Amino acid sequence: MESPVEVRPLNTGDGEGCARAWLDAARYYADMDPESFQVPAEAGLADWFEQQNAKTDPNVLSLAAAVGGQVAGFVVAELQSPLPDADRQMVRAVASTGVYVSVLVVAERFRRAGVGTALMTAVERWAARRGANLVSLDTNLCSPLSVPFYEDRMGYTKHAVIFRKALRPRKTGPPGET
Repeated sequence: MESPVEVRPLNTGDGEGCARAWLDAARYYADMDPESFQVPAEAGLADWFEQQNAKTDPNVLSLAAAVGGQVAGFVVAELQSPLPDADRQMVRAVASTGVYVSVLVVAERFRRAGVGTALMTAVERWAARRGANLVSLDTNLCSPLSVPFYEDRMGYTKHAVIFRKALRPRKTGPPGET
């Protein structure tokens, strides 16, 4: 039986585990949508995460989920204050405190073991303690892993669609001519 999931702040020394989970997530998404995702360079990635994890900001929550002492996943979320001109905006949500989850990744071997649920539950508790009434995030709409997780497991709803159009460079003539 696996060890229980321990959610804790990201610490010095977690860079290697973060890099492993990040690469697993990158491989998953790059296989699913190679036009939008890539697998990052592995060399120096653990050190990069060590530098990222050392940053502190009271409005940013950075947590690791450990299983058996090993980083199984991590989450980064940021508290967002209401806009000062919210009374002039159309969207109601900008008038209240919210939290945006910029990263949630779980190492492949720990997926579907409660790691993502534990991390998101911790984010929601942190958000509520800070007066937030909304947690938002984005994920790839075609992901058979993350969409059901957020909708079915965590109770999130699809709220918006992001449209994109890749612009291909046009063949041009001499400089100044299009």
